[in-house]
Amino acid sequence: MREADDEAIRRSSVYIDTPEALHEAGDLVQPIKSGIFSANSVRATLGELCRTERPVRVSNTEITLYKAVGTALADLVAATMVYEASM
Repeated sequence: MREADDEAIRRSSVYIDTPEALHEAGDLVQPIKSGIFSANSVRATLGELCRTERPVRVSNTEITLYKAVGTALADLVAATMVYEASM
């Protein structure tokens, strides 16, 4: 399944939550299969952005596409936040 067409992917700076997005997200899997996008085109993962290992947007005209597939780690962080808030 997809939410963005090939042109949107081609024109965007693509950021992902985890490398699994390259294998699970139809928005990326299909463009990779058709050759219009590659794993090397990913600007950064969420972890790399949080650790400031990779740059963020470079201009206000840049189109940013963030693809998250939802990992168990995200669920664990959310559950931890809820638990700590309830104490």
